[in-house]
This record gives sequence, structure tokens and C-alpha cells, in this order.
Amino acid sequence: MRNIRMKKLSLSFMAIITITLAWAQNSTDTLRIKERCPLGIDLCKKLPDFELATKKEGTFLTGLPRVEFDPIRGLGLGGDAFLYFNKTRNDPFFEYTPYRHRFNLEFFIFTNGRIRYALNYDAPYIFNSKWRVRADAVLWEDPNAQYWGIGRSYLKPLQFRDKKTGSFRNFNKVEEYENNLALAELGENGNYYTDYYFNQMQQREQLYNILVERVMLGGKLRFLFGYEALFTSFSSYQNLEVDECYTIDGQKVKALNKRTLVDIQREDGTWEKFNITGFTNSHKYMFTSMIAAALIYDTRDFEPDPSKGVFLEYSHEYSGPWLGSQFHFNKFMLQGQYFYTLKKWRNNKNRLTLAGLTAFGYIFGPKINFIEMWDLSSQAEAGGILVLGGNRSIRGFREARFVAPTVALVNLEARVKFYDFHFLKQHFTLGAIAFYDFGSIWDKPAEISFDKWISAPGLGARINWNQSTVIRLDYATSKEGSQTFLGFGHIF
Repeated sequence: MRNIRMKKLSLSFMAIITITLAWAQNSTDTLRIKERCPLGIDLCKKLPDFELATKKEGTFLTGLPRVEFDPIRGLGLGGDAFLYFNKTRNDPFFEYTPYRHRFNLEFFIFTNGRIRYALNYDAPYIFNSKWRVRADAVLWEDPNAQYWGIGRSYLKPLQFRDKKTGSFRNFNKVEEYENNLALAELGENGNYYTDYYFNQMQQREQLYNILVERVMLGGKLRFLFGYEALFTSFSSYQNLEVDECYTIDGQKVKALNKRTLVDIQREDGTWEKFNITGFTNSHKYMFTSMIAAALIYDTRDFEPDPSKGVFLEYSHEYSGPWLGSQFHFNKFMLQGQYFYTLKKWRNNKNRLTLAGLTAFGYIFGPKINFIEMWDLSSQAEAGGILVLGGNRSIRGFREARFVAPTVALVNLEARVKFYDFHFLKQHFTLGAIAFYDFGSIWDKPAEISFDKWISAPGLGARINWNQSTVIRLDYATSKEGSQTFLGFGHIF
């Protein structure tokens, strides 16, 4: 009996020693972390070991020339350049930030005349403080910006009069629908008329903003505050000449464009219903002056390409006359993101990560700039999240295909990294994804329901270049057709 008691006491003593040693080791690790990083960043923000092993030191440049084809805008040429300042491994923030400073320069021009210039700057923990600074300057002109209608009533198949039969009908594919619009018809006055630009408008924008954020709770909690100056002008294609149109029998003619959808909705009461304005129908700019704030809880381990963690954001934008704005509205967004690595192999360099985003947005006020309905108000990235359709929301539908004051969006992705290598002293990782996007729109929050949601699946490829630069290629399909996108960065 005495031997049994002694054995129990021995086991208890060993358990106490083990717990004490583990606590001491944990305390030592915590102290070492605090000594290395004076701001006490939480361990969850530390980059994974397999990312740190190949994280590049110093100052370096990445970027690629880009070639795209768009069924509306034609061939596009341009490029993105990223300048990174990573410092060395002795920097106390090296293990906790994707970079210390990043400049991004973007230029793009399409054969239809669309141009985009952008300069972005981002500096986490600037001057070794708990502050982060981001700034953006963007200029673009788009002769063929998309306008598919505003409101839940447009959450339906594409409809128009069939010019070959004269009957009004649904069009299952967007290409078939647009081919029908482009047909020219002879008017009573002897002129030819077309609806070539029925769902298009001319858009010109300049955007300048600056955001500052304060990190708390070891970097997990962030409060953002910023200012945005937006200059916008829009023109209609009504009564403008279209050089190359074809009649039903294939004759090539010049034609005048009839009224477009934006002309119709500005006159039929739709814009008054939603308190929207801002269509100048000229090159004259209207000014939107906005202040923005956001509260973010972020436990992601690596912002450009997370393997674990959550991201929760409440974002709010306000524009009013006292700011010098020509508009008066509020705009908010709630979003949540979740990342979980299901499986790792090959020394943890390869992995399968499940990623999801859910977002909800609402815009309201007595005088809304209509183009503000085109994106969800995320302060975590420049420009917000375009809705619903296009390369950063529901990828199988045309950009801004579904727009309304109230929007819900869900993106689900399975991301696989399967091979990494070095080339010309640069580190690359190859990957692939499968994704499923879906969402819906409503005229107001009280009408939210679970019917009439649209969706689109797809597949994609990814190339990670020195960790922080992610090259994205996506192919998505929907009931209206398919689309391919090439760009930079995950969509979330």
C-alpha cells in the first residue's frame, strides 16, 4: 500500500514539474516575443514558419505586364509594379507584417479607350508605432461602363424585344442578348437606329483618399478613420452615332443609338424612388466628400495570403453638405472572413486552406451619388467590393450586373498550394482554387429574404511571388455565360 502511495506522489510530483516547466517555457517565449517586438503583438499575428523561411529581406520590386481581353472593352494592355520595403530579419516587425512599406503603381489601357492609373501606399506599424497609414490616388475613364438597372426588380433574366421576331423575350446568355441589342433597324425618317449602348454609359472618375488606423489588443483590433474625395462625371450614349452596326440581313450601316437604360431609369421614377442622382450627362465633375470609419477584428496570420484566422469588419461612410459634398448619404457594411488550413504536407510548405467571406451592405440618405451603390464600403481595401458581378464578387456575371441599396455577398474558396521553387533569386509558389460565389439584392433591409439568390462556380490558379504578391487567374461560369480574369491578389 505504501509503495502505491509513493508511486502516486511521484506521479503527482512529476506532473507538477512538467506543468511548471511548460509554464516557464511559455513565459520565456512570451518574454522573448515582447523583447523582440516592443508593441506586444499577439502570437496569432506571427507569420507561419513556412512563410518566414522564404520571406525576402530588403527592398525589392515585383510586378508583371498584363494582357486582358474583355467582350465590352476589347484588348487591354498594362501592368502592375509593387515596390516593397521588408527590412531585415533583425527588424522586430519582420515576423509579424507582410512588409513595412509597399508602393503599388498600376496602369491599364484598353482598345475601347478605357484607362486606369492608380498609386497606392501602405505602411503597417509606421515609425515602429501602433499606427498604420494607407493612401490611394486613382484616375480612370471608361467609355463603356456597365449599367444593368437598379433595384431588386432587375434580379431576373435579361429581357428585350427580339429584333428578328418583334416579340419581347428572355435571353439566356449575355452574348446573345448583346448581339440582339447591336442590330440596326430602319426608322420612319430613313435613319438607322440601334440599342448598341443600351446597358452602357461613359464614366470618368478621380479618387483620392487617406486612411489611418490604430491597432489594439496586440494587433488584433484596429480602428480606422479616413477621408475620401471623389470626382465623378457620366455621359449617355443617347442619339450618338455608332459607326459599325449590322442590320438583320447583315448589311453594315451607321446608326444612331436610342435611349439607354440609364436614360430610361432617370425618367421613369426609379432614381426618385431610391433618392439617387449624380448623372451629369457631361464632362462636368460632381464632388463627393466623405469621411469613413471602420472597426476591424483581425487574427489572420498573413494578410496577402492567410492560412488561418478570422477577419471581422464594420465600415461606415458618410457624405454631407457640411463636408463640401454635393451629396448627402450614409453607407455601411458588415463583413466576416474565415480561414482554416485543413491539411499540410511537404514540411508544411504545401497546404489546403478553406476560405470564406460573407458581406452585407446598405446605403441610404436624401441625396445619394448613384455610383456609390456599385460597391460595398470596405475600408480594408481601396475601392471597396464591387457588386454584384465582376472579378471581385460574383465572378460568373458581368460587372455591376445586380445593384440595389441593400446587398448580400458570399464567396467560398478552397485554396491549394502544391509546389514552390526559386528562380532568379525570387521565390514562387504555385497553387489552384475552386470557388463558389453567390448573393442577392433588395430595395431595403426589411425585404431581405432567402429567395432569388444568384450564384456562379469557378476554378482558378494562383502564383505567389515572394509571398506578398499574389497573381490571380480565375475562370467562372454562370447561367448567363462565362468569364476569365487575370489580376493581382486574392479577392479576399
